Amino acid sequence: MIAYNKTWLANLRLQQQVKENVERGNISHDEFNAIAEKYPVGFYTPNIFVRVGLFIVTCIIVLFGDGLLSLMAAGGNIAETGGWAIFLGLLSYGALELMINAKYHFRSGVDDALLFTAGCAFIGGFAMLLYKNNEAPGFLPLAILVFLLTLYLTIRFADMLAVAVCCASFLWMVFLYWTRVAGVSTAPFIMMLVSGAIYWATRKYGGKKELINYDNCFGVVQILSLIALYAAGNYYIISTLSVEMMNQTGPVAFGVFFWVWTIAAPFVYIGFGLKQKNAILLRTGLLLVAAGVLTFRNYYHLLPVDVMLTIAGVALLTIVYAIMRYLKIPKHGFTCAEPDKANALDHLKIESLIVAETFAHTATAPANDGVKFGGGDFGGGGSSGGF
Repeated sequence: MIAYNKTWLANLRLQQQVKENVERGNISHDEFNAIAEKYPVGFYTPNIFVRVGLFIVTCIIVLFGDGLLSLMAAGGNIAETGGWAIFLGLLSYGALELMINAKYHFRSGVDDALLFTAGCAFIGGFAMLLYKNNEAPGFLPLAILVFLLTLYLTIRFADMLAVAVCCASFLWMVFLYWTRVAGVSTAPFIMMLVSGAIYWATRKYGGKKELINYDNCFGVVQILSLIALYAAGNYYIISTLSVEMMNQTGPVAFGVFFWVWTIAAPFVYIGFGLKQKNAILLRTGLLLVAAGVLTFRNYYHLLPVDVMLTIAGVALLTIVYAIMRYLKIPKHGFTCAEPDKANALDHLKIESLIVAETFAHTATAPANDGVKFGGGDFGGGGSSGGF
């Protein structure tokens, strides 16, 4: 289902992993070139600066082209409808498929821009169709459409922005549906349950061989689900929702639980990150420590903001330093040292590839053409007259 050539994607992963070994001095450049020649990649993927430039230029071209077409169609008020926006999105999507399948673009900036403009046009068109004539069907239908659209774009193109919007729209959809059916009071617990289930599912199925092309997408979903899990129990967010959606200005129900969650959850993330050797959990927990401090400062003005943030920064640096000191000597395979990616190549049999490429150019024995040296019978002691 993925739009990109799967063989080239596999070869690209192999070349990236072998290149890491070249940088570490484990194999030579000649061996890398031999492997790259044996496992070629035909994608057009420029460096980051060219990619950014092509993204900007492509967006400008698409906007000017869409504007020109809209001006040409403005006579019949077609350009003011959601259907027209969807039509423009289809044009961008067609160009995207063409650039991938005919020109072999992969993360070149051109395909990124076409995917971005197509997605925005589709979502804008859906919104215009749903909310025309000042009708207000609610945001749930739009959330469902955005989720289905971005889910398809994620499956088709394995794009990290698409999967981020997909995950956010799914959580948004669940929240809107639950608040419509059961109200706001139980929504935080349902969102915590759903976010935890998403993280568990991505951890369980993310490492499967069949889904290897979506590794980066699973990483994005894990980060967003961890943030959503924390946000669902954050006291400030719960208090704001109570005021905005339930007009409750008094104490928050289960306030003690939400305060404990706000302060303790980041440290739980850090603890499990160290125990499970999970960098995503560890780094997310370190970032959410600051969110917990800001939440506490919003309700309890013990110190000025600058002093409170300074103390939080010092505490965060102290935690990071303590973790680095703790991991200076590897603990159960987890260390703060630069990772050695050579071990990650065991399943790819890099050594076998190098040996195969080395002996592939070994000279073979010459063919037998009837000419023999030695054993002559003309001249020399004991020889006969034959030659």
